Amino acid sequence: MEDQNERVKFFMSEGRRQMHDPDFVLKNSGLAEGMVVADLGCGPGFFTVPIAQKIGAKGFVYAVDGNQIMLDNLKDNIVKSGVNPKNVESIRADVSKTGIPEDSVDLVFFANVLHEVYDKNVFFKEVKRVAKPNGVVVDVDWKRIQSERGPPLEERLSEEQASKLLFENGFSVIKQIDVGPYHYMLVCEQKSSV
Repeated sequence: MEDQNERVKFFMSEGRRQMHDPDFVLKNSGLAEGMVVADLGCGPGFFTVPIAQKIGAKGFVYAVDGNQIMLDNLKDNIVKSGVNPKNVESIRADVSKTGIPEDSVDLVFFANVLHEVYDKNVFFKEVKRVAKPNGVVVDVDWKRIQSERGPPLEERLSEEQASKLLFENGFSVIKQIDVGPYHYMLVCEQKSSV
């Protein structure tokens, strides 16, 4: 249990902010006021809280995580941030089966998640199901480099591997951005079926 609490502290820490600044990431994601956003694998809200702040009172965030401790910490962080809790729905679920309504999300966001997903095809079917046809998909993940932080090298996906997976599952990368020493960001749209 202590390990889990240390992990939560790290996720909200200044150290993580230096690894990939949420303001920079969100500024380059296509996020806009009034959007409906799904934060898949939201953890304690490192991105959820700034997303909710940026989309404002007319926006809405579905915050999905399979870990109740993370969701409890998310609720605390929402209260501390001053975000209206009515604008964020926390959902305890697998990121591949969220229960979010179909075609309801303007921006599907997932950070440090894709490398952990067991069945990536099922995951992307869910992303496609919840996203509006013109919705944006943003993947932030660990660069495939050796580092003292993050998952083992063999679990990481390079930008090329992640781009290929996205393409094979119906998404086109429209922007690839370096978001710090350890992370990259891919901004995607659904491929046209024409």
